[in-house]
Amino acid sequence: MTVSLAIASVPRIATSATLNIKSTSYSIPSGSFFVSPTGSESNTGRSANSPWPVAKALSAAPNGATIVFRGGTYRNLRLPLNKRLTLQAYPNEQPWLKGSIVVEGWVQEGNIWRKDGWNHSFPPNQQPRAIDPKFPMAGHRDMVYINGVALKQVGSKARVAPGTFYVDARNKKLYIGSNPSGKTVEATTQEEGIVVWNSASAGSVIRGLGLAHYANEGIKIGAANVTVENNTLAWNGLNGISVMSGGAKLQGNVISYNGRMGVSGIRAHRLLLENNTISHNNTENFSQSWSAGGAKVIWTDGAVMRGNTVHNNRSIGLWIDESSTNSTVVNNTVRNNSSNGISMEISHKAIIASNVVTGNAPAGIIILNSSSARIYNNTLARNQANLLVQETSRNNTKSNEIAKGITWITRNTVVKNNIFWNSTGTMFFAPGCAVKEPSNLMVPITNNNAHYRTSASRPINFIWGLNGNQCSQSFSSLASFRSATGLEANSLDIVSTSDPFFVNAAADDFRLKSGSPALGRGEPLPADIASAIGVAAGSPVNLGALRF
Repeated sequence: MTVSLAIASVPRIATSATLNIKSTSYSIPSGSFFVSPTGSESNTGRSANSPWPVAKALSAAPNGATIVFRGGTYRNLRLPLNKRLTLQAYPNEQPWLKGSIVVEGWVQEGNIWRKDGWNHSFPPNQQPRAIDPKFPMAGHRDMVYINGVALKQVGSKARVAPGTFYVDARNKKLYIGSNPSGKTVEATTQEEGIVVWNSASAGSVIRGLGLAHYANEGIKIGAANVTVENNTLAWNGLNGISVMSGGAKLQGNVISYNGRMGVSGIRAHRLLLENNTISHNNTENFSQSWSAGGAKVIWTDGAVMRGNTVHNNRSIGLWIDESSTNSTVVNNTVRNNSSNGISMEISHKAIIASNVVTGNAPAGIIILNSSSARIYNNTLARNQANLLVQETSRNNTKSNEIAKGITWITRNTVVKNNIFWNSTGTMFFAPGCAVKEPSNLMVPITNNNAHYRTSASRPINFIWGLNGNQCSQSFSSLASFRSATGLEANSLDIVSTSDPFFVNAAADDFRLKSGSPALGRGEPLPADIASAIGVAAGSPVNLGALRF
């Protein structure tokens, strides 16, 4: 990604966090199977007080059955589904499925401790470009926790110190630098948690569970129409959840503190990502420009990202990438991510509307080598650039995709009804320098927006290329930009030390206050955008986000 804005400092991601599973109370169908961490094969498995081990229930349950998990911690567990099942928590209990074991039998060796006979090792298996050279151990997916606090993996025994660990795979030894005496030490032994890959498992449901400590991902989906709701997926080595099939619904989950990414979607057509909390991902410091952060989809048609809270990820918050089409990104709150809040990159056709996007850098929303993005009714505040639209020489060469309009050329961006509020750098940044073209080829329509700054000189209102030779010119006022381009005819430019728009922006309360100049100022919405947001079409609307 080529941008001429500086990257903000990386937010600190904690090495430990207390995460609970949502309290759920799903009804239990007649004929359900019950499991617990202490379940016995001699039990009936058919009542809450006579549970089986998980493996026996998976084998015995017929297609379409429900397996109910009692609370507690299930260790060293991998669950491949080969039939359609519903896996759910017992009412108001917290079942944790962990890809780790409790490690005991430590031997002190000088100032460090050693576990002999350690048969688990998870070296890198991803593309080298995913690794940031400053963090070469990111791709090693081993994990060790002492009393719930993650240790940092190092590359040799000589580097083991307090708070770190080393896996000597050749000699089958695990070393830690912190005293394990009287503490619980957990170390990863499994790559994946729940695997819904067999086509016979299509339509399965996973709800109310917690999945942690898996080297790759907590849940891996390769079957169609799988529902994942109200789960907690945290502290997994790569992703919280990976989706590689169509029709998945991820709703109401907490997806946080995973090593690389919260949600990975590859050919995840018609993915619904709704009402999730996606935060603090990329704890291992994978490359922020390649594949890390909150949620990313590639080669995906029809993804809907709606109503999510996406914050403090160490990379991009919501990322639409590589030839994805017909994306809908609405009603999300995206804040304080260390890279862009919402990115649309080398893709085609998206609705990005009614989002609150704050405190991201280099951009709140970026449109990069992408076509037909419609950006309506977003509240963009305190991002380094509130909106960045850019074109580079990276163009598509696949004729079958080009025929569908997936050109990787930035064209037909429409920007309406947004509030650009006091960015830390530039309100609206659309230079044509990289390919020496006028910016209005990328953004032919921008109108009915509001721009608010506390000073007439900072931040710069627009950076815009009037022609190929003058690819980047700064405009400090809406009036000067309007005069030079003919755009933004019905937009507002307000300079005031007192914010007239929001109830309390300092406290991230971006509701419009009484008398706000944004009230009723917006252009009526096209029917498809109104439907995506969940408001009526055809009538004037407020500026900025319409739904929270």
